[in-house]
Amino acid sequence: MNLEEIDRAHLIHPITEFRAHEKKGATVVTGGEGIRIHTAQGESLIDGCSGLWNINVGHGRREIGDAVAKQMNDVAYYPGFWEFSTEPAIKLAERLANTFPSDSQLDHFIFTTGGSDANETAFRLARTYHAVRGDHGRKKIISRAHAYHGITRAAGSATRLPAYHIFAEPDPLHIEAPGAYCFRCALGKTYPDCSLDCADAIEATIEREGADTVAAVIAEPVFGTGGVIPPADGYFQRLREVCDRHGVLLILDEVITGFGRTGKWFGMETYGGQPDIVTFAKGVTSGYLPLGGVGVKRPVYESLRDRSPEGLPFMGGLTYNNHATACAAAHANLDIIEREGLVENSAQTGAYLLERLRESFGDNPLAGEIRGSGMMAAVEWAKPGGTEPAGQTPMAHPAAICSQARKRGLIVRALWECLAVAPPLCTTCEEVDEIIGILEESVAAVRA
Repeated sequence: MNLEEIDRAHLIHPITEFRAHEKKGATVVTGGEGIRIHTAQGESLIDGCSGLWNINVGHGRREIGDAVAKQMNDVAYYPGFWEFSTEPAIKLAERLANTFPSDSQLDHFIFTTGGSDANETAFRLARTYHAVRGDHGRKKIISRAHAYHGITRAAGSATRLPAYHIFAEPDPLHIEAPGAYCFRCALGKTYPDCSLDCADAIEATIEREGADTVAAVIAEPVFGTGGVIPPADGYFQRLREVCDRHGVLLILDEVITGFGRTGKWFGMETYGGQPDIVTFAKGVTSGYLPLGGVGVKRPVYESLRDRSPEGLPFMGGLTYNNHATACAAAHANLDIIEREGLVENSAQTGAYLLERLRESFGDNPLAGEIRGSGMMAAVEWAKPGGTEPAGQTPMAHPAAICSQARKRGLIVRALWECLAVAPPLCTTCEEVDEIIGILEESVAAVRA
């Protein structure tokens, strides 16, 4: 059997309809350079979504592979449990303490394998923080409608996209509050006259549940999988005030937004709102090896350290916490981001991407909103003049546009009623023009 046949016979693909995949077969990726990937079928495709928002430095960066090989020849892995540590993990923690904003006080880190387990760890830390302070009832986690925080049990429960809960109800300790989604405001308000009522709705949720039962609020600086939805100005500052008022921790999920995606190193720098705990993954290694992590604000760490019962360790550990080789990959990846000015390029080229999307589709009556943040953007399709989904027209299904783009050599992503574009941070303005040209042809093909 060839690779496609073996794939059909044995390999399970996430977020894939099994019967459809067995008919269609896999696209086998064999390599890539920059913003392009190459396939066994002889195609060269523009990676318009950076894999899964994570290949920030682009494909084919041999310096990351070289760093990984060197580390594996020294010490590939040893558990980070108990007193054991390795140089790459130690230095990565120090590096991140100096990379996060200096006033954030985020200076203690534990590394995981990805975003889902980073959020699982964050929830455990938040609940432990309250427990050691005597607030044993603070166990609930509030997340927002349209949020994506992962697929494991607790992180999946914090995810509030209905498709993820068709066969698995969320854990009852996870509570949903309205999200900051101005285009389709669940409260029927219009910014700025709304006075940020969506942030106040989180306060109302805390009060309804009882503040003495709530451990943390978790929020993405920009909704990613929910549709590339940036917050209104002042939203996260208000959310910080709400959490402070009720003694609730604020967790920022920077899994997508971290390491340059929004045009600054972190979404918290773009939108404000100092977290007590931050989670990250994806861009920290650009996907070259699996790595995520949790950063803890100094006062939170000190409470965990000083108030825990004597002799009781933090009972939260994963086999691959603080993985030496994955941390070595992160160092090499961050070296590239710094050396090549990719955070700055994300801001500049990302602004050009948004400008070109608005030029090309702003007059389309079905383009309800065109929005973005750094090197991530979306066109949300809706009925003309309103916010309702575009009904049964082909434009109501961005997957059709994605399919046409794929035929023309571009990978983009359909997120509900949104067409999402998030190329690597190394993308040039000339490559943006190429992406826009393909999208223009693809939209025209669907409308026809």
